[in-house]
Amino acid sequence: MATKSDFTDQQWEDVRYALEDTMAYVSLSNGPKFFESFKEAGAAAHFMADQAKSSTSTLVRDLATSGYQKRDKTLTSDPTNLEAPALARISAAAKIVGEVAPDELEAFKAFIVGLADATAEVNGVDKRESAALDKVKAALG
Repeated sequence: MATKSDFTDQQWEDVRYALEDTMAYVSLSNGPKFFESFKEAGAAAHFMADQAKSSTSTLVRDLATSGYQKRDKTLTSDPTNLEAPALARISAAAKIVGEVAPDELEAFKAFIVGLADATAEVNGVDKRESAALDKVKAALG
C-alpha cells in the first residue's frame, strides 16, 4: 500500500491536481453556474470525506484527507479552454500512480471517477456532464 511518502513532492502535487481538475472540469462542463458550483463543491467534499474514512486504499485516504491545494487559476480562469489541460493532467496523474504505486492504480481511478460522479450528480447529469464523465474515464486509461 502506497502513501504520500512514496511520492516526490512534485509527483504528489501533480496527483493532487487531478482531484481539483476533475471537479473543475466536470463542474464547468455545462457552463459556469454560480450557485450550482457551491452545491457541486459540497458534494465533492462530502464524497472525499466519505473516502477518507471508508476507502480500503491508503493512497485514496491520503488524497482524500490532504485538503485542497491552491487552485491553478491559469487552468480555471478560462472555462472554455479547461478540457484539454485538465484531461492531460488527470491522465498524467494516473500515469504517476501507475509508476509509483501500481497496486493502487485501480483504487485511484475509482476515486477520481467517484469524485467526478459526485460532482456531476448534484442536479442530475446532463448530456455535457455525461460527455465530461466519459472523457475523465478515458483520460484515466
